[in-house]
Amino acid sequence: MSSILYSTRRRIFAPAYSMLPLPLAGQVVSGKRTVMSALSNVPTAYRKAKRVGRGPSSGKGKTSGRGMNGQKQKESVHPWFEGGQTPLHKTLPKIGFTNNFAQDMIKLNLGRLQEWIDKGRLNPSQPITMKHLLDSRACRGIKDGVKLLADGKENFKTPINITVSRASREAIKCIEELGGTVTTKYYNRLALRSLLHPEYFTVRPLEARPIKRREIEYYKNPEVRGYLSDSKFKAQSV
Repeated sequence: MSSILYSTRRRIFAPAYSMLPLPLAGQVVSGKRTVMSALSNVPTAYRKAKRVGRGPSSGKGKTSGRGMNGQKQKESVHPWFEGGQTPLHKTLPKIGFTNNFAQDMIKLNLGRLQEWIDKGRLNPSQPITMKHLLDSRACRGIKDGVKLLADGKENFKTPINITVSRASREAIKCIEELGGTVTTKYYNRLALRSLLHPEYFTVRPLEARPIKRREIEYYKNPEVRGYLSDSKFKAQSV
């Protein structure tokens, strides 16, 4: 700190053992010493703003350097302007569409599920929910739910009880042949958030039922083991 000088209200303080001559304003400071009063602007570090439309004597008066007539004098030209011909984005046809009602389901295969069980990251003796899948990092970034698929079914060998948003018929068949169960359950955004992150809620909200016809028909379908199907109601009543 002996090489640093402190300037406050035009008074300069320095340690007694480093009383060196101070440079003048604008003088280049050598070494590692820094003096605030010796700082100055670098002439090439900035450029003066161009003032236009301030009379003929300035050189940029009247038309402000844009010339007499023409498109560039009237207004700016967009970079994608093609001189008046049909632009490229209008020449090429539109392909495909974006489904605004599509749900972003995280895909979970049976092969990955068996790998997580073998590593001890999932406990097959307890019911597995999407909360367990998220905590074990079997699924990441769950937005609308999890869909169970049958890829890697030849390696799957553990009976489990799992609840997901959707499941393929092949995955359901493989799990039930081993003595396990699959339940597909509807979760809206609020219910899914309360399931995955219960620490955000002091009181867990009630779970809403599906209101769209397609979703009602899906979760009432016993073939996909929907939780609103008659077989599920009978199993719960027993």
